[in-house]
Amino acid sequence: MAEEMYAFSRIEGAVHRTKALLWPFEWGVWLRLVIIALFVSGGISIPNTFQYRFDGSDFATGAIGFTPAGVATIMLVILAVVLVVALIWAFIGATMRFVFVDMLSTGDIHIRRFFRERLGKGVRLFIFEIVLTAAMLIAMVASALLLFGFWGTHTATPLLLIALIPLILVAAILFGLVFLLTTDFVVPIMVSEDCGVIAGWRRLIGVISSQLWQTIVYVITRFVLGLVAAIAQMILVIIALLVIAIPFVLIGIVFLAILQGRNLILLLALGVPYLIIAIPVTLLIAVPFVTFFRYYTLLVLEGLRPEYRLLPE
Repeated sequence: MAEEMYAFSRIEGAVHRTKALLWPFEWGVWLRLVIIALFVSGGISIPNTFQYRFDGSDFATGAIGFTPAGVATIMLVILAVVLVVALIWAFIGATMRFVFVDMLSTGDIHIRRFFRERLGKGVRLFIFEIVLTAAMLIAMVASALLLFGFWGTHTATPLLLIALIPLILVAAILFGLVFLLTTDFVVPIMVSEDCGVIAGWRRLIGVISSQLWQTIVYVITRFVLGLVAAIAQMILVIIALLVIAIPFVLIGIVFLAILQGRNLILLLALGVPYLIIAIPVTLLIAVPFVTFFRYYTLLVLEGLRPEYRLLPE
């Protein structure tokens, strides 16, 4: 009898559980999952409506009172704010991954209580991801230094570039795989075992070593499913954005006829209510996909190691 491939056999169960959770439609459940999707989906993209690119003329000395030192200060402040916001966002996202597992495993679709309980694990996961990201950046910088001969070797040749490209690709794939397995398997193991990230990885390595073929098939299947889901989600988002845009385009045409090219700021202001509607709709579309993949990974982990069963019958 052929061995059961959990990467294939758990898909149907994940679909059924996703439908049972999301249908009949309940606003409370969907809105809480929208918040989860906002922080953990990683695949939401908002169309870039602001295509303008600044150049040096925007901050010409004396134009509006800016000096080179002032411009540099402003840029540093902006970078610092962006960095702080990104770190806060990453920390909340790390904690939300545990909250998501708790919500699905208990059937209690609430965020606040689980968030408080999982802050400690969120901090550990956040630090782990920051260290991993720093290691990846250091590896990239080291590769760049080697490539351009900053160590005095001056051996940066096209041949060296060709040799480094596969190494960079392999490193990127390995880092991506670590992030994927951390989210998919280590997080629920940490919940099940009440342990830290490193301990969770030790247990996962034991699972992988005993189920190597199953894990390989899972990673490939997960990639294919993720690609298909990303395409489907993108199509749905584009359709939704176009439908939402119809009344705003009609209103814009009317404004354009009335204003006759004057006061275009009022016309551009239509983009604000458009985004206010479009962003939540985009997140609502993401909810079934995010929920399916979390159910799917939990079911596959349960197949690989039954003691890590977190979902109810």
